Amino acid sequence: MNLDRQIQSLIDGAPDPDSRASVLAIAPILQQVAATLPQTEYYICQSPQGEWAITSLQHRQQPQLEIKVVYAFTQVRDIYVFAHGKPANQVTVKMPVIQLLFDLLAFSQIDRIVFLNDSANLDRGQDISRQALEDSIVKELQQQESIFERSSLPPDVC
Repeated sequence: MNLDRQIQSLIDGAPDPDSRASVLAIAPILQQVAATLPQTEYYICQSPQGEWAITSLQHRQQPQLEIKVVYAFTQVRDIYVFAHGKPANQVTVKMPVIQLLFDLLAFSQIDRIVFLNDSANLDRGQDISRQALEDSIVKELQQQESIFERSSLPPDVC
């Protein structure tokens, strides 16, 4: 499913008009970030109850520095290679990239998603942090608000 259809699906799935308006407001940023990724769909690991498999990573010299990561894979077999076999008590789910990014915003316990795009090198991935995504959205919304305020002023205002 292409990115435009993924955005439309997210909008259509919003529970009420306010939610739809919110999704419409952030859609350009979600689409812009998703366009930096080579795939439109990724596989992630989940528990049978639908909870994302979250990995905690600690800094070697400063163990108190910890981040919570979700890995996204281009192919199911990459998950088995990465995990050195089938992850215990996990299921793999294919998800649209727009939905992954949107969910990243919603799950405050996750700091970032690492998209492992190269099956030949699963040690390197494209990292998208929730904070950077939030910052981009805030910046975009502030710009939209500024444009709206300028365009709504009467022409005879000094």
